[in-house]
Amino acid sequence: MSTHRFPVDVLIIARRGGRILITERAGDIYMAGYWAVPGGKVEAGETVEQAAARELLEEVGIQVSATDVRFIGVTHHHPPHGDTRVGFAFLADVPADVEPVNQEPDKCSSLAWVDPADLPVKTMPYTCEVVRLYREGQVFSVHGWQ
Repeated sequence: MSTHRFPVDVLIIARRGGRILITERAGDIYMAGYWAVPGGKVEAGETVEQAAARELLEEVGIQVSATDVRFIGVTHHHPPHGDTRVGFAFLADVPADVEPVNQEPDKCSSLAWVDPADLPVKTMPYTCEVVRLYREGQVFSVHGWQ
């Protein structure tokens, strides 16, 4: 039996009051034109918490420490194209005086604060699932499998 390896992702729900930050994907990346929460792959040598803090800073310029992010849940996700992955979701509270900035204009066309109960129609299924975990207080899901 061969060993199956797949990416480990972090997805960050940056929250201010009752709203969360989403980014509109752009350029030549997977699901361009869809909305997503900030996130990305865990790099070699870093914990999932460190990856969450790094991705938040790299994508939207919000600086938090690895101890500032709070674990929300994890999903074993199977997207339509078949590349399964595990996503760790974290919550980061954003102070009122900190404004996010689009740090990756080649990958993101805009930022928006939205009600987590009212995501745009064109939101990535992966994002929809971690927002559902957040809203329902669940810590685990298997998502997108037939």
